[in-house]
Amino acid sequence: MSRITTTALRARWRESDRWLSDGGSRGAGRLTARITRDGVLLYYQYFCEGKLQRIALGPYDEAGTRGLSLVQAREKSAALATRYREGVTDLQGHLDRERRAADRAHQAEQEAAQRAAEDAQRGTLRQLLAAYVGHLERQGKQATRDVRSIFNTHVLEVESDLAGRKAADLSVDDFVGLIGKLVEAGKGRSADKLRSYLRAAYQLAVESKTNPAAPLALRTYGIRVNPIASIGALSQFNRARDRVLSAPELGAFLRRVDELRASAQKDALQLLLYLGGQRPMQLLRLKATDVDLSSDTATLYDGKGARTQARIHVLPLVKEARTVLEQRLAGVTVGEPLFSTDKKHAMRHETVSALVADLGAAMLKAEPPEARETFQLRDLRRTCETMLAALKVSSDVRAQLQSHGLGGVQQRHYDRHDYMLEKRQALQKWVKHLASLKASKQADVVPIAATRRQRADEESSAG
Repeated sequence: MSRITTTALRARWRESDRWLSDGGSRGAGRLTARITRDGVLLYYQYFCEGKLQRIALGPYDEAGTRGLSLVQAREKSAALATRYREGVTDLQGHLDRERRAADRAHQAEQEAAQRAAEDAQRGTLRQLLAAYVGHLERQGKQATRDVRSIFNTHVLEVESDLAGRKAADLSVDDFVGLIGKLVEAGKGRSADKLRSYLRAAYQLAVESKTNPAAPLALRTYGIRVNPIASIGALSQFNRARDRVLSAPELGAFLRRVDELRASAQKDALQLLLYLGGQRPMQLLRLKATDVDLSSDTATLYDGKGARTQARIHVLPLVKEARTVLEQRLAGVTVGEPLFSTDKKHAMRHETVSALVADLGAAMLKAEPPEARETFQLRDLRRTCETMLAALKVSSDVRAQLQSHGLGGVQQRHYDRHDYMLEKRQALQKWVKHLASLKASKQADVVPIAATRRQRADEESSAG
């Protein structure tokens, strides 16, 4: 029985292809080799329905590195012969079906791996925080920027490993350590804010199954409990401020504001005061369409707190406030925010806060000092209400004027009076008071050094 030999496979090509064949039993097929100009090709040869068929095994390489050695080719051929004898007469069709099945299995395996990778990333803390910020943004909540900043600064940028873990797998221990780092760093207020915002994000996810307004993605995160719920509030870092400017301090502040060069910041500060101490973030979102000079009104939108819809807060415009808004309206184009430093985005309240801080610092350094101690932008709102009370403006009108304390049943369902006349009268009285303060230059602000000496003398006497 003739068999293919390595010597025969080394033969040179002689102008035409030549076929060699291994011997074999009848009905089992056999190994064949085709000597071509470019090399030797190996096949398994068999008959299917009386027709000669060949299945390519691969190129021949005597060493078996760049192709099949003769031994390797015979092993492949023998495996096919076994199937052939077992009754698989359409070997090529059978192999094609196996190959397609293997391809499908490989594709399914790849898809499963991809789904597993996606599942591993779905519902991470990073995604939970992003979903919560997006939820606040869609509701027009004032705190959105602060929440995003706190999450970015104290979680996403410094705890990327934690942010990449599934939110449902995190425990209270993970967050106690995270929040504790801020407390140790002397950032107690930021720590309390982070705790509060994390708690709200998790609570939204917990309630997402029954809350149609919650982001749909949260329902797939598998969050059943709120790990922040058992972390107590850091109330020691959340003390309410009680700084109120005195009449001479506010007068000096008004004069310094008047001396500022024309700018959006200056106009915002003046309007904030002329309107009785409005919340800066609401005032800075004022649009041209919110101002109606024909009826002398401006409309703010109060989304503070748990409101699902911002409260419409209409304010009458006294002459001084109208003048400021006329100047703003004259300098802006359609679609441009009334208060902006880049003509594209509404000014951030931090910009106005920085200006107030600079003015306060200058007042402290004046000779004699024009302020007893430092103050902040938010202290102006408190000062306005305190002075309005001293001017005998009732608490009901002050609440309507500053849009606070209006969440009770009476206000929400029964009291439909718009208080426009009362608010206008109060603001007219208020701007007259501001003009009086600005015109008066009495210096009854006790210099800081003198205050400290007086306190030391009192303590010495007491001792």
